[in-house]
Amino acid sequence: MEELYERVYSRVGYKDNLRIWGQLNLSKTGRTIGGWLVNSWSELGAPYWQSKLHWLDKGDKKLYRLSLKIGQGINLINTQIEDTDIESERSKFIREMVERWETEWLQEEAKIG
Repeated sequence: MEELYERVYSRVGYKDNLRIWGQLNLSKTGRTIGGWLVNSWSELGAPYWQSKLHWLDKGDKKLYRLSLKIGQGINLINTQIEDTDIESERSKFIREMVERWETEWLQEEAKIG
């Protein structure tokens, strides 16, 4: 059985010339905690990153490469391969932004609940 996720939060951010968007996805089956689908890139200068998708797993805190499968109107994400070649600066940037977004999300949820 494939894991099913529900997108509960999304954000866009930047730091200097680094750009990122992310979506927090929580498990619908309870098999995992869930994670963040993120895309990061740079604009107008070094470090000259190409756009790259990653899955930041909430359970093991690892960054995984993504391969998207398009089914019958359903997008499936294969997150089996850890990205051990990711640039250390990109990894740090992703983790910093996700940490900030999670804090914002928890604060917003506390106001609603």
